[in-house]
Amino acid sequence: MTDEKKENKPKKKWIRKTLKWLILGIIGLVILIAGGIYYIYNYYDWQSVVRDLVHQQGTAAVGTDVNIGNIKLSLTDGHGSISNITVANPKGYSQDYIIKLGEVSVSVDKESIVKLAKETAQKTGSKVKTVVINEIRVSKPEVTYELMNLNRSNSDDVMTNIKKNTANSAKQPEKTAQKSDIEYKVAIKKVVVADGRATVAANLLGASQSLSLNLPTITINNLGTEKQGITIEDGLARIFQEILKTTTSVVSKADLSGILGGVGDLAGSAVGTAGKAAGAAVDTAGKAAGAATEGITKGVKGLTDSVGSLF
Repeated sequence: MTDEKKENKPKKKWIRKTLKWLILGIIGLVILIAGGIYYIYNYYDWQSVVRDLVHQQGTAAVGTDVNIGNIKLSLTDGHGSISNITVANPKGYSQDYIIKLGEVSVSVDKESIVKLAKETAQKTGSKVKTVVINEIRVSKPEVTYELMNLNRSNSDDVMTNIKKNTANSAKQPEKTAQKSDIEYKVAIKKVVVADGRATVAANLLGASQSLSLNLPTITINNLGTEKQGITIEDGLARIFQEILKTTTSVVSKADLSGILGGVGDLAGSAVGTAGKAAGAAVDTAGKAAGAATEGITKGVKGLTDSVGSLF
């Protein structure tokens, strides 16, 4: 064996050993990444994340408490459901909520979920994570349209809150996120709200009346894009806004004579009772005044007669 062959043998051995460890390292890295994605899919508490985001940003948008009931979210197939989303009534109204969404089904783009899971596991990518939602379908929503008086309703108050809060959000510069913070945004391709009902409630002057109305199907397209998503706050605000706008339109075209008529009868009865009471008071006061005047007249006449007799 020549000296050259002796020198090449250790080199080849070192190269084989290096390649072996390199391959093992790559396999180990793949296993770690796969394990991280598996953890993100199966054990990461997405339900709490969704619940907190909807509560915080929904409440910030409408100005009243927004809460969620049960959440079922499977990131592996991109489908999920949320039940009992409620929007509380503003202060001063008798009903518990203004909007109640019984069943909400969500279809999420799986590629955006895989991308989000990989970036979360590897701690890479932008701090702004956009989830693409193919469709949100809301079934059988309930809206309570409550009249505070003839010129004000809870729908008016919440719409005013949404307009003010979203305007303030747009004016404020985007917050600088800390290194550990992740901002979640959404791009919603389609929202369908079907089979909704609205209850018109009036509690004026102590007369409680109500009327039930059907709502037409509401369709909203393209809320945000994958490149430029919108905040969950803006997405929820837009959905709630469309539901309330549709409800207000339906109520404005409805025959509310049954509700307002009952209030008018009560008001008329109250005015009549007050009128009778006022009349009786005036009559009593008049009689008392008449008696007093008669007494004064007699007193003056007696004084005059006494003075005349003295002279």
